[in-house]
Amino acid sequence: MENKEKNEEQEKDSLFQKLFYTGIGLTVTTKEKIEKKINELVEKNKITADEGKKIIDEFVKDFDKKKDQLEKDMKSFIKKTAETLKFAKKKEVDDLNKRLEEIESKMEKPQ
Repeated sequence: MENKEKNEEQEKDSLFQKLFYTGIGLTVTTKEKIEKKINELVEKNKITADEGKKIIDEFVKDFDKKKDQLEKDMKSFIKKTAETLKFAKKKEVDDLNKRLEEIESKMEKPQ
């Protein structure tokens, strides 16, 4: 039973890590695409290098402002996902383990 719980916990952690890294990957990919487009515009003399740098800096600044909200949204999504998938909460697992230990100790005592 303990192995099953560990496997479920590892699967849950793996899912959360994948979701987290997906979010980071999307952000990095977006920033890279913006930088690429800005560099193309600079090369074509549509904007100056300073204007390009300013646009990228504003994107990073805006992202930093929204970071807290993104983290809240991600935590909420993860919580809802965990509830939907009916993962046991740590306290529930701990309570069950405690009860199991009590039952096992009673069974081990001679009557």
